[in-house]
Amino acid sequence: MSQPGARAAQRGILMHIETLFLDVGGVVLLPNDAYWTMLKERYHAPEAVESLFYGAESPWADCRVGVIDRRAYNERMAQLLNVEADTLEALRWSWEWVLNEPLIEWLRTHLSQWRRIIAVSNADDYLERQLQHFRVADLFDAVINSCRVGAAKPDRLIYEKALEATTSDPACCLFVDDREANLETAAALGMKTILYTTFSEFIDHLTRMLDADTLQE
Repeated sequence: MSQPGARAAQRGILMHIETLFLDVGGVVLLPNDAYWTMLKERYHAPEAVESLFYGAESPWADCRVGVIDRRAYNERMAQLLNVEADTLEALRWSWEWVLNEPLIEWLRTHLSQWRRIIAVSNADDYLERQLQHFRVADLFDAVINSCRVGAAKPDRLIYEKALEATTSDPACCLFVDDREANLETAAALGMKTILYTTFSEFIDHLTRMLDADTLQE
């Protein structure tokens, strides 16, 4: 039996997909539910603690575009939880994300099928360190980090910066993200898109996309 996704990856070139753009948080790295549970149980964080950290009114809106750095963000959030900023950083580093192992295994197995693989993420100034920490930095030919661009998805600017990192035409690019709103701009620029939910659904979607493209040839 072939490995899941082998057929899809092997036919990627037939579909003229040259560049794969991947979101990090929610695709390459997955949220760790145990982290939020731990904050509520150990530090009496409110039930909506995830919104407190990443909601529209949180300091994350400034952090992800480089107005404040990760340390300043941690200091603000630590005050809300009544903990030390260094303690919160240690918790975030150890608990907040887990590696999407099936996706990473698939990428490594089929690495040669893509001209370029590029990370495009709404993130802080620790993103590159996180990729090193999870030992996946070598997968990416470039990392487009919103805090360094000064614009976050779905702002058109970050997609344009991503396209500058590849020689591929937008029609030859596949953009994968876990938020529908972030895919709309990519599609408007002419890229193919997949909404990431689970690894198996990603492979199914990619295979169906390839089948439809083949029928049109």
